[in-house]
Amino acid sequence: MKPKKYLGQNFLRDANILRKEVGIGEVGGRTVLEIGAGDGRLTEKIVEGGALKVLAVEKDKELAAVLKEKFGGNQRVAVINADFLEVEPHDIGDENGSIDIVIGNIPYYISSAIIFRLKDYEFERAVLIVQKEFAEKMVAKPNESNYGRLSVTAQLAFEIELVQKVPRHLFSPAPKVDSMMIILRKTKSGTKITKHEEEIIRILFQHKNQSVRNALKHAHAELVAPEEFAKRRVRTLTKGECLEIAKSG
Repeated sequence: MKPKKYLGQNFLRDANILRKEVGIGEVGGRTVLEIGAGDGRLTEKIVEGGALKVLAVEKDKELAAVLKEKFGGNQRVAVINADFLEVEPHDIGDENGSIDIVIGNIPYYISSAIIFRLKDYEFERAVLIVQKEFAEKMVAKPNESNYGRLSVTAQLAFEIELVQKVPRHLFSPAPKVDSMMIILRKTKSGTKITKHEEEIIRILFQHKNQSVRNALKHAHAELVAPEEFAKRRVRTLTKGECLEIAKSG
């Protein structure tokens, strides 16, 4: 089946990389959520890895139909034809939205939305392949050029590990950029970020080269910067300082 460009479909064909994803995921005997099951190649490797249950979410109706035909006789695989961003955690995992492992080669154009959505799930680890530049933004530090809202929000929610670069030629069709395999684990502090706090962090980084006072003033006249941070450039703030400002807003 020809990949659909408007859905960001670039299928990873390299069996060694697929096996490594599954190996890092340690899926044996676990319940695995696969985001964007695509052509089923990764799903096959998860099954071969001994997963107890594979919840394969795929938005594309045609691909979902192919997956159901391919895995229809396997009681360990449940194909869910749905948009991951619109599915509630308790509809996939247990009543607490809990699953063991998340795996996926996720579309570049909705990577941020998927990462933010994963904050609502309880899981042991997530092994994902994302755009290399996106992965580097996730782990960026204060004062680095690519440090921004994504860096802060992702680092508050997850411990992030960059595993290895995945060259573009291993995909079909080949994207214009390289990818990166990453591991996400929920932070030990269990930091929860409200929608309001996320919004204030977003507002701050719209003007990251300005002072905190001016950044907040640009967006909302009623938001006042805490005095100890008022003159700091937004780009210099640590993730903890960003959260402190967001909680005071």
